[in-house]
Amino acid sequence: MPKDHIAGETYPERIRMGLLSRTFTPELVDFVVDEAGAREERTKSLPARLMVYFVLTMWLFTGSGYGLVLRELVEHWPRRAAEGWRPARTGSLTEARQRLGPGPLRLLFDRVAGVSGSAATPGAFWCGLRLTSLDGSLFDVPASKANAAAYGRSANGHRPGPFPQVRLLALVECGTKAMIGAAFDSFAVGERTLARRLLVHLRAGMLLMADRGFPAFVLWQAATRTGAQLLWRCSDSFTLPVDRVLHDGTYLSHLNGPHGKRITVRVVEYTVTTSTLDESGVSEETSELFCLITTLLEPQAVPAAELAELYTSRWTSETIFKHIKIEQRGGRTATLRSNSPAMVEQELWAMLCVYQAIHHLTVETATHAQLPVSHISFKQTLAAARRSVGADFSPRQLAAKARDVQDDLAREAVKPRPGRAAPRATKRSTAGYRTVKPDEPATTRVIHTVGLRLFPEERRPAPPADTTSQRITPPGMPSPRRREMATAA
Repeated sequence: MPKDHIAGETYPERIRMGLLSRTFTPELVDFVVDEAGAREERTKSLPARLMVYFVLTMWLFTGSGYGLVLRELVEHWPRRAAEGWRPARTGSLTEARQRLGPGPLRLLFDRVAGVSGSAATPGAFWCGLRLTSLDGSLFDVPASKANAAAYGRSANGHRPGPFPQVRLLALVECGTKAMIGAAFDSFAVGERTLARRLLVHLRAGMLLMADRGFPAFVLWQAATRTGAQLLWRCSDSFTLPVDRVLHDGTYLSHLNGPHGKRITVRVVEYTVTTSTLDESGVSEETSELFCLITTLLEPQAVPAAELAELYTSRWTSETIFKHIKIEQRGGRTATLRSNSPAMVEQELWAMLCVYQAIHHLTVETATHAQLPVSHISFKQTLAAARRSVGADFSPRQLAAKARDVQDDLAREAVKPRPGRAAPRATKRSTAGYRTVKPDEPATTRVIHTVGLRLFPEERRPAPPADTTSQRITPPGMPSPRRREMATAA
């Protein structure tokens, strides 16, 4: 047996999570257990460290019951029978989860969350600013009385939803899909409230993007005080008076606050026209108006066209929830396991921890293969992590296994594909969407065309004489005009 065990460990404490043990080391797990005050007073067959690994492994095998999850953890450990240890029953595992509580998993997420992109990471930085975004999603939890009282349900106007729901908001690094922070609460708690809890993670040198549900004076003011730059979309009903037209056709406006307070913002408007393609050519076109407000007020430093293009990277956060809900959780209709709010909280923190650990492996693979992180399949990385659970690796064997997995994932890298769109339709006629036609393709090719909505030239002031020197440029890189000259040469 490999000699990588900590002195004084009992058999259950020797169990690891395979590849994910590189993120969730025994030392780190012990630290968060002690910090949360969850250490058992006497030796048990289900000690706290094992239960942390068990709760995390639940998110690798979401379709398996407690007994099968535990079996995955211990299956390949040869000394199990020799030392007289037997897997616990479901009731014992439930009690051990309750003893552990949510604290260790919350602290564990705090330790593993954070940015991972560098200046060399594609899509991680723009003009020296680290790109981040906010996005939220709802998670169904079992319909116990305790969960219903704690979290509440959505409603469709006729009746309440079938399950209580937790609202989760994540702060994400766009270039790598790393989760910087997360907050969740009951369905009744709005995304703006959750966003206030995540502002502690913002720093100067970041650019935070957000969708239409976030703009409000109080939240905008609090976010700007962190030193981060902001680029948020506004809804059609949001009032933005024209205070001053800028020379590039965008304009300055303001947000109204209490007691006559105002905050100046720059407004960039544009339309995105989506052309759906079939075998005969363009079959349909739809247009959507976008209105962005930003703290980047100088048009000579930050052109409107670049901001319009930049905002598309915000959709990275939406793909994170696709990874979690579809690939990690097992489908859009799957619910969590836990019937009590404390265990729901424990389960959600574990979900986020496992996502971040899978992310660490994808970033390592991308760095090793010199590929963008988006080219490494989350689904295949998750499958590799599952296959490694329960293996008895020494540190050297674990490092070698990680290199082999990275090589395999790099060989199966996802190739960039042209734009596609899938209709919002369903085969279930009872749903609110239209029914899929029998001969309707699952997806169609699309082309997106962006058109800036600018003030006419006769209403614009004269531009500054020299705009190149005022352009925002990442540290250590030539100015945009010099880059263009170098490229042309």
